[in-house]
This record gives sequence, structure tokens and C-alpha cells, in this order.
Amino acid sequence: MALPGHLGRTEALWQNRPMNQGAPDPTATASQDDLLQRSGPLKAALVAFGQSQRFTGEFRSAYANRFATAEPSSEADYINFLDRFVLEHRTRDGRTIVEQFVASRPDLPEAERAMLLCWAKVVEGIFEVERHDGDTAIMVNLVDELTYRVRSNLGPQLLKQLVPETIVWARVVPLGNDWLVSGALNSAPPEARREMCRAAAELANTCPAAVFRNPDKLALGWELHRRLHGHFVEFFGADLAIVTGHELADRMAGFWNYHATRISAGQSPAPGKTISSRNRDAPDEEQPPPVPQMSMSSDLEQAETVGIMFDEVEGLWFLPEYRLVRDVFADPALIAGRRCRDAVSGYLKSQSIPPIVLRRLAGRVFARLLGKPRFTWQRDGEALLRRYKARFLDHAPLPGVTPLSNRQRTFLRP
Repeated sequence: MALPGHLGRTEALWQNRPMNQGAPDPTATASQDDLLQRSGPLKAALVAFGQSQRFTGEFRSAYANRFATAEPSSEADYINFLDRFVLEHRTRDGRTIVEQFVASRPDLPEAERAMLLCWAKVVEGIFEVERHDGDTAIMVNLVDELTYRVRSNLGPQLLKQLVPETIVWARVVPLGNDWLVSGALNSAPPEARREMCRAAAELANTCPAAVFRNPDKLALGWELHRRLHGHFVEFFGADLAIVTGHELADRMAGFWNYHATRISAGQSPAPGKTISSRNRDAPDEEQPPPVPQMSMSSDLEQAETVGIMFDEVEGLWFLPEYRLVRDVFADPALIAGRRCRDAVSGYLKSQSIPPIVLRRLAGRVFARLLGKPRFTWQRDGEALLRRYKARFLDHAPLPGVTPLSNRQRTFLRP
């Protein structure tokens, strides 16, 4: 049974305005200078720990996945792989290497332990050097458009060689109220500046989580998400509609046209903000947003029915054979049929269908599906979702609309 993915997001284009500094969590009572001095030896010990025999299998698997088609293209490429491995890779027990390193070192002072654990909040992106403040480089992340005060434990010359307007691909981790270079810096030559800025805009366009590190953009994203949800309910009459597969494309085109009409009729965001669809040219600010050109998968088009759900938190989803699944929850006896059983099982096990769908449908059907007569949704439902839908439950939902600045919009234009 083919199962859906989340609808591609839409974006909002808005005027540039001053941003708050990227603000990591404080790391404890030790001075930042002391932590900066200790960060180098601790990072070396962490990397050695990650390359120890204890993690040989994990390391080989991660290396094979990262460099499946070619060896590292440069030393910097390999260094950044190591950095991702020790800070972000989760082993079989669900913990990162750095978490296990801290657990293995009860001798570390609390401030150093806190600093190491904060490194899990690594930010990777494309930065523009704005200026220098002593040994600190003031950089603007072109993806989330926050300002970062960046330091290095390799000496002041590393950052001082980056003149203002230099574009760098960097990984940075919290260091008290500042940020610390982690891994290797990759600076772009002047002639590659536009290409790197465009890459940052594409990253903002396709990786909304990176954009929503900025609290202003997160708030704006939810504002636009709620507006889009309201237009959906107006058009379909509810936040969930059932259509046939061959009707899906036309009904969605009708909805996007309705949404564009409502925006242009005065229901738009505040002045200077407009909405566009992903992978489309950005409109001029006085024009209505373009209608998304959505391509539906053949599985959805061939489905007998498709549920179109726009949850006020989880956003827009396409649910194949939704009427069949809904009918099974209404009459659990239907689960005895192979087609019905496969459909419900598919909804449960799919990593593309959010828990909210099953919460809406929940009933006695799972007792029969699982062969557990004593199963009740009230008592056992959340544990069941945790087993099959942990990826959703472990992350806070994000808006279905991604705000982009005018600068990002400019670089997305051909």
C-alpha cells in the first residue's frame, strides 16, 4: 500500500529587519575564556573516544553511508564527517557519542560537562562575515538570518583571515553566550559568492527546521500557517475532506486558487509580506501569490479515495484509501478482511503518516489488528504510537509555511 509524504511547504517573503543574536543556552559558571581553553583538549579526547574500538562498527557504517560513492574530497570533508559523527550520530541505544563520552567522564567539572552536552545543538550553515570584534568574528547565518558571535580554539588568526563579506560554510556549537567553530571552515572565493548565497537560500527553502531556529520566523510561520488553515476550512468546509484519487489534483488546484484569491482580496499578511509556493519564482510584493504547481504521485491518483487533512498543528497531509481506513475504525469487524487489515496496518507502521491521524480514528480496531483483546486506546494508545511513530513524537511540529526574507527570495530567482 503506497503511503503519503507531507505536502511540500509554502513560503512567505518578507522585508528584512534586524534580527536577535543566535542565543545558545548558557553552559554554567566557568568563564567563557576558560571554557574556550578547555574546549580544544576536550574535543580531541571526544574524537579519540568516538574512534575507539567501542564504536568501530558504528563508525564504519556511518563512513560507508556518508562516502558510499566516493572517498572524502578533502581533509575538511573528512573532519566535518568526524564532527557530525561524534556530535550528532546516535548509536543503537539512542544516545550520541558526546553523551556517552560525558557519561564516561565523571571527573569533568560541571561547567565542562554542560558545555559538551550543549554541543549537541550544533548549527551548520552558510555564514557571511560581517565584522570582527577582537578575537571574535560576527557572522550572519544566511539560512536563519540570526547573528552569531563566533570564536575559535585554534587561535585568533583563523577567524581574522576571514575579511568582511567572506562567505563560509561552517559548523558552530554553543560556548556560553558565544559560538565556537566546530569542524573545518570552508570559505568561498569572491567569484563563488552568489553561488553560495543561492545555496543558503535553497537550504532555507528546503530545510524549514533550519529557518525556524529564528524565533521571529517561527512566530511568523505559525501566523501564516493559521491563515492557510483557515482558507482550507473555508474551501472544503472542514479540516478533512475525502475525494477520489483522480479528483485530487483538480481539487487542490481549486484550493490554491481560492487561497490566492483570498490573499489578494485583502486577507494577506501585514504590508511587505506575501506568500509563494515552494519551488516557484517569488512574486513582486504587490502581486497575489502564484498557484503551486503540485505533482501528485501515481499512487495517490490511482487510489479509490484520498483524505486531504489540514490539521491546525500538523499541517497538510494526503491519506490514501482514507475512506476504507475510516470505515474500519467505525466497524472494527471489517479488520478481518485482508485489504482492510493491510490498510490499517500500513497507516500504523508508515513513517509518513502522523500520529494525529490515528488519534482521530482510534477505537477498538487495534485490539483486533494486534491480537490483543485487552488493548484500549486510552491506556495503550500512546505507547503504540511511541513504538511506530517516535520520529514524529520526538520533534515539536513546525509551521507548514516557511518565511523567507527578500534577500533569500532574490537569490532563489534564476
